[in-house]
Amino acid sequence: MTSIPSKNTFSQRFISSRQLLPGEWANAITDLLSSAAALTASTTQTQAGALASAKISTAMVEVTTGNANDVVALPKGYVGLEVTIANLSANTLGVFPYTGDIIFPSAANAKLDQTASKNAIYKCMKETAAGVATWYKVEGT
Repeated sequence: MTSIPSKNTFSQRFISSRQLLPGEWANAITDLLSSAAALTASTTQTQAGALASAKISTAMVEVTTGNANDVVALPKGYVGLEVTIANLSANTLGVFPYTGDIIFPSAANAKLDQTASKNAIYKCMKETAAGVATWYKVEGT
């Protein structure tokens, strides 16, 4: 799967020159806006394990876990990106940011827990000049 380009690349190649959107970008955007039926959280329970086998690539995802604290990883954040995670299991789900990113109020690369059987929306609301994105979690029912 092709990843969506960074905000800077997008503005340089698409907006400033008014070029047509490349096909692989259109496919990546469609994938990101789609939902996945289910994703099984990584039992490795590390950021590397989550990025390798349980990286979220859609805007909405239903996650199942086999154990307490199994993990998933958010995609690379940019301002405006939103991901909804439905934790379908009776276990706490660990959510890692993409490498270098932050889920407030944690530090960079730190896991944030999502309560068992709860839904949460993760919104990326800021990004530094170095590309470090900060996600905020709104947990619901």
